[in-house]
Amino acid sequence: MGAGVLKSEKGGYSKTSVLTKIDALNALLYMTENENIAHEKIRAELEKVMALELKREKSGFFGAYGFSAEDTDEYIAKLEAQIEEKLR
Repeated sequence: MGAGVLKSEKGGYSKTSVLTKIDALNALLYMTENENIAHEKIRAELEKVMALELKREKSGFFGAYGFSAEDTDEYIAKLEAQIEEKLR
């Protein structure tokens, strides 16, 4: 995945569900910088965010375009790893 761009693909993940999850992960990453927030609270929220389902767009002739599942999974895994690293 070059330059942090999520490619589009027919039948990919719903852009709304992907952006919702990425926004939540970025908020948690930001929270790790605040020393007044307990790591246990952030870890509990991380588990909730990780459980969020990424919905897929319908594929086929009349299908909609969404974000590439492969790119999205890779990007989200990197964000989750960054948060985990900061919580150590």
